Amino acid sequence: MSPGVELGVLLASIVAGVFGSMLGLGAGAFFVPILSVFFGVPLKTAVAASAISVIVNSTGGTSVYLKNRLTNVRLALVMELTTTLGAIGGGVIVILIAPTTLRLVLGLALLGMSAALFMRKREAPPITDGPDPLRLEQTYTDPARGEDVTYIPTRILPGLGAASFAGVLSGMLGIGGGAMKVPIMTSIMKVPLKATIGTSMYMVGITVSASAFLYYNHGLIDPSVAVPALVGVAIGSQAGSRIGRRLRGRILTRLLVLLLLYLAVTLLLQSFGIHLPGAK
Repeated sequence: MSPGVELGVLLASIVAGVFGSMLGLGAGAFFVPILSVFFGVPLKTAVAASAISVIVNSTGGTSVYLKNRLTNVRLALVMELTTTLGAIGGGVIVILIAPTTLRLVLGLALLGMSAALFMRKREAPPITDGPDPLRLEQTYTDPARGEDVTYIPTRILPGLGAASFAGVLSGMLGIGGGAMKVPIMTSIMKVPLKATIGTSMYMVGITVSASAFLYYNHGLIDPSVAVPALVGVAIGSQAGSRIGRRLRGRILTRLLVLLLLYLAVTLLLQSFGIHLPGAK
């Protein structure tokens, strides 16, 4: 790639790192489609570079969330039992399928993600009593409201089943699975949103590392794409996690819905050979 394109990838990865850490989705949810749509990077190369950057995004963003007790480590490790197995399967799939099919799958995943964000209802009060055999109860301080929040995750088995599907998509798309884990934890397991974001950021790096080795082993990692991505995401993840723990993100969520919708439509059209202006 030319120096100008590498600079563009660096700037795009900074933005992806900010949004990824802020919402617990992992940078890949934004990074993969941006690389493919605007920079013309082959989709499998973009997925592989994203997988590496998501590990950095998770490491950089998690430190802030851990410090503020927004990460439920025990819950994360329980969910990773099924998510990591799914990610390995997804990594094998991405090596075998055609790029056009992968573009179609990514477009549909982004479309579903934008719909889930748009339709997300106001958070229900967290569950604070009931059975807790795995000792998953946790308390954190919400700096936006200045109060302590205690919660106990519920419906663990349905959550684990859904997490395995999130792992498959993570392995296929190099996005860490945060786009699926966040709604799984908030909707099924009734975990407060900020705790979900902190826990998801801890998980995405573990999930995607299982498939990143497969990408490396099959020569899909291009240093000219991966290196600026790593640097940019490392910068963006620290800023995003600090912003995210203080932000009431309704307006930001709406903007993200529009961005994801645009990227989804563009990728779906590209999978049928139609290119929008500005896309490559």
